[in-house]
Parts: sequence; C-alpha cells; structure tokens
Amino acid sequence: MFSKKSFLTLLALFTGGFVPIHLIVLSFGYAQYYKGIKMGPKVLKVAHEFGEPYFLYFYIPALIVLIWIIFYSKKHFPDLYRRIVVGLIAGAIATIGLDWIRQMGVITGWLPGDTPEMFGKMVTGSSSFSSYYWIGQFFHFMNGADFGLVFTLVFGNFISYKKTIIFAVLWLLVMEFFMMVGPPMGPMVGLFGVNWMWPQLFLLTLVAHIVHGTILGTLTHLWLKPEDNKWLLPFLNSKN
Repeated sequence: MFSKKSFLTLLALFTGGFVPIHLIVLSFGYAQYYKGIKMGPKVLKVAHEFGEPYFLYFYIPALIVLIWIIFYSKKHFPDLYRRIVVGLIAGAIATIGLDWIRQMGVITGWLPGDTPEMFGKMVTGSSSFSSYYWIGQFFHFMNGADFGLVFTLVFGNFISYKKTIIFAVLWLLVMEFFMMVGPPMGPMVGLFGVNWMWPQLFLLTLVAHIVHGTILGTLTHLWLKPEDNKWLLPFLNSKN
C-alpha cells in the first residue's frame, strides 16, 4: 500500500536527485543541442539563459521541499531521515576525493574547464571570480551530495563494506558514462573525450568517479544501520 513515507521517499528522490542533477545537463543541452553551440564563452552564456530560470523556479523550490522532508522525516520516519542525511553528507565528502583527482586534470590541461567555475558562471552569468566562485563551489558539492542521496535512497546499505563500495562505484560509473556522452562533455570534447585529450580525459574522470564511489560506499556502510538494507521498492513497501 502506498504510504506517506513512500510518497516522501519518491519526493526526496525527485527534489534531491532528478531536479538538481539535471540542472547542468538541461542547461548545457539547451545550449549545445538546441542552439548548436559546442564550445567557448557562448555556450556558458546560452546555458545561463536557460539555467537561471530553471535555478529560480525548479532548483530552489526543490531544495526547500527537500529541507522540509528532512525535518519532517526526522520525527516521523527516522529510517528515511537517516538515508537522506547520510547520502547527502557522504556524497559531499566523497566529492573532496573526486576533486583531488579532478584538479590534476585542470592543472595539466586534460580537462577543458574547471567544474565549479562552469557551474558558477552558468548560474550567475558573471565572469567575475568573486561573483561566481563560491556559488560554483556550492553547486559542485551539492551535485556530489545529490549523487550520494540517490545512492542511499535507491540502494540503502549492504551486508559488507565490500558490497556497499562495489555498488557505489558501479553507480558512479553509470554517471561517468552519461557524463562522457551527454552535455556538456560529450558535445564539447567528443564521446569519451576523443576530440580533446584521449585517453587522458577519460581515464582521469574514470579514476575520479571510482574514488568518489569508494568513499561514498565506505561512509554509507559506516553510517547507515544494518537494517537499512532494503533497496528502493522494498523500502517503499515497508511499514512505517
């Protein structure tokens, strides 16, 4: 039977997963696919034209709803609260590990740009470092936190560290694949970076996502309880 907890779980998955994760995909997809702009300053300008209203009318309301779900579930559905909070925190911390690898790519020129800078300029429409930097960092880490949230809501915990880490890495490898073929990376540098730095770009991002998944899986198994072992469908059907 569809319960209030089931509804809140799916709503958290939507507001904390689908809406924020698709900010960059939809914004750059609009610029690259619909406007036919592949690379350069214009792609950021057009992405901002689409991303700004999406941010104001979808992202912020979704974030407000997610915060409300966190506070509500803390009192009424502790297992849901635990999955949301652990996913967000573990995902954000795992992003630090990803950044350690990603920065090497920025320094060596293996990546076409710096992700926080891209986020910041897309959202603010500004080229001023002081205007876009911290906004970009916020969205970059929120993106990593959202991947963690999706993982804990969909998969929960597993019987061992090894299994939790394996599934977390597989989840991030799925993200690696879509990042390599979808906007902004795919149209900008070719599938898997063949038009930019091959195979350095692909190998760098691959390792970064493996590191992210390893940290995410480790922290998830450490912080979730053994009873948090149901994946999404059984969790939706579980009793309150």
